[in-house]
Amino acid sequence: MNDSGVNEFGSMKNVNLPSKVCKSILEIHPFTGQQLNNFSERLRYDQFKKGEYLVQPGQVSDCLNFINKGCFRHYSEGGITLNFYTESQWVADIDSLMQQKPSKNHIEALEHAEVASITLNDLHQLMNMHSSFLMLNKLMTNMVIASSHFATLNSKSVDQRYIELMHDHANWLNRFPLMYIASYLGMTPETLSRVRARLS
Repeated sequence: MNDSGVNEFGSMKNVNLPSKVCKSILEIHPFTGQQLNNFSERLRYDQFKKGEYLVQPGQVSDCLNFINKGCFRHYSEGGITLNFYTESQWVADIDSLMQQKPSKNHIEALEHAEVASITLNDLHQLMNMHSSFLMLNKLMTNMVIASSHFATLNSKSVDQRYIELMHDHANWLNRFPLMYIASYLGMTPETLSRVRARLS
């Protein structure tokens, strides 16, 4: 973001939400125009270069972040890929955010990224302002569900894991390094290559 607070999103003071963010929260609840304005006034806009971090170990995650452009990899200190986030998704280290404790993970931009963020404090203010904003908790609930991916890995064969990936995120294979995808699937790159050859 430049010093004037303006980038491709427009002015930070603009009362109109970026269309993608607007669509995202309206999928959760039919907020009124005034409520959308109340939300938009609290958004901050930032840009990240490839390799820059949204969150690093030791940092407390204090924002929900909407990806307007680009993508991020969420991974542990040991390098295990926890998730990928792409355009029109919300991203945060959900454990750090909800418990307000230092993160143990990295969230790294894999491409140039443009992000709209709202702080946890601002979310709480909105929730105190009107009960409708309590519906925004669903954004965090969805992240908790996504983060439960690793809890089921050991119960599935490598073939099942690959088939599910192809069903849910086939585009990842053309966008992210296979070593990162293999890590997300809990297998080595060599195993992933064999499974792909067998099932493709």
